[in-house]
Amino acid sequence: MRFPLHLACLAWAAVGGCAEPEVIRRVAPEMPALELKSAGKLNLRLVPECSALWAHPAQPGVFWTLADSGAKPTVIPIHADGSAVITPKGVAGPVTLKGATNVDWEAIAGDAAGNMVVGDVGNNVSRRKELALYCFKAPAPGDAEVTDVRKVTFAWPDQTSFPDPELSHDCEAMFLLRGKLYLLTKHRRDTLTDLWRADIPATGDRAVLTKLARFDVGGMVTDAALSPDQKRLAILTYRNVWVFDVPAVGEDIFHAPALHAPIAPPMLSFQVEGCAWLDAGHLLVGSEQGDLFRIALTDLREAK
Repeated sequence: MRFPLHLACLAWAAVGGCAEPEVIRRVAPEMPALELKSAGKLNLRLVPECSALWAHPAQPGVFWTLADSGAKPTVIPIHADGSAVITPKGVAGPVTLKGATNVDWEAIAGDAAGNMVVGDVGNNVSRRKELALYCFKAPAPGDAEVTDVRKVTFAWPDQTSFPDPELSHDCEAMFLLRGKLYLLTKHRRDTLTDLWRADIPATGDRAVLTKLARFDVGGMVTDAALSPDQKRLAILTYRNVWVFDVPAVGEDIFHAPALHAPIAPPMLSFQVEGCAWLDAGHLLVGSEQGDLFRIALTDLREAK
């Protein structure tokens, strides 16, 4: 039995070692929850359930969003108040990703070079054995379709039961940093999140995942957003928001200086699942119920 066990440990070494990483915990400042008030409304016929937001640095004022499970395989451009984007050709509508299937789309990531990734990574009861990433060049508002779409699949390397009784293999948050894609898991039985790096091969259709860290985020992670200068990372949950300084080198994000605040969205718009940078000092947050909120970084406090 030693030889197979050794092989198993070698396989697990590719995803961070035989043991789970130690849980990183930070002391959040004591403060009242930020009461979120709607600063815009989405057209629910266009975006039935806003599950992600991403601001393209080269398209000022434009935010890309999507609807989750079972919706059409489209990304939709909007403004920060939820209004439609107007182009010289008229109203910019949804952009179809050719050949893609929306099983449970939950995340968008992108970078200044125009690379964009949609994450078909929703996994509410941790039952799915294969998840997908759709990689493509970001469209322009007004485009009808993206034809060059690459599908890359993956499975969680540490998941052995389907469904997972711990319900710890859901995901709704991704970000692109220095050419690498990172995922944050959404746990349903605890307040932890796992940070994974997904290495997408130059050729082939299978990503390799490496678990980097485990953090007590204080809620279920619903989105993440990297600032345009790549110096700050915002992480959103139903209960709170974190903003971490991004290390100049390496991937030790959760030990970096951080800001934090608990949040209190309206009762009828509580499912906040989209987060993007409005500008250097504000976040734009969207709910599945169609409200858009703004959070000022000056309202957050330093975490220890």
